[in-house]
Amino acid sequence: MNEVYFIFKNISSVDYLDIIKLPSIFKAEKDINLLEAEGRDGFVTEDLGTYRGIIKTVECQVKDLSQVDFICSWLDGSGDVVFSNEPDRKYKATIKNQIELEQIVLTQTYHTFIVQFECQPHKYSLEDSLITLTSAGTLYNIGSTISKPIIKVFGTGSITLTINSLNVVLTNVSEYVIIDSVCEDAYKGTDYKNSDMKGLPPIFEVGQNTISWSGTVTKLEITPNWRWN
Repeated sequence: MNEVYFIFKNISSVDYLDIIKLPSIFKAEKDINLLEAEGRDGFVTEDLGTYRGIIKTVECQVKDLSQVDFICSWLDGSGDVVFSNEPDRKYKATIKNQIELEQIVLTQTYHTFIVQFECQPHKYSLEDSLITLTSAGTLYNIGSTISKPIIKVFGTGSITLTINSLNVVLTNVSEYVIIDSVCEDAYKGTDYKNSDMKGLPPIFEVGQNTISWSGTVTKLEITPNWRWN
């Protein structure tokens, strides 16, 4: 059965909505400046190395008007969204558009409305298992672009973490410290440890990545955040 649906905030549309149209699958637009130079034909491209957010629009039909209040409460704010035409990927999304209750109720036959998911440009693996390392090794980035992992380093004292020959130096480690490459922060619980970190938060390149360390480390717990364009 090829059921059409989306899942937002871990709630499926199946029990509440009929999906008339899902968003198409497309790659986010890259941030590139086109620079014109006097005396030169055409333009020069400046690749900023980033991507723009994307809008994923879903056309829906309410199954039961008694559920309208719940639907409007559910389809609000931020969370992960999965579409049935990409069932193994998730987007980090925010809903900003207002759902017109009056339109839903007064449309006698179809009770239709539009949901616009404002999505971050990359899609992420639905199965992003925690990876534990107790000795130096390699990780293979299965995505199509760099990933920004969250790495929990268990150890004490001064530690140098090396990923693909780039070092992150951690000092004053007690029990553990978390390096969050998404937020570009280091912390333990609610305490920021940026002053105890030297070097850029690590990334994983597409393909094979080497990981090693020096100092007293018992293990690494890695949330890899594999992602695709």
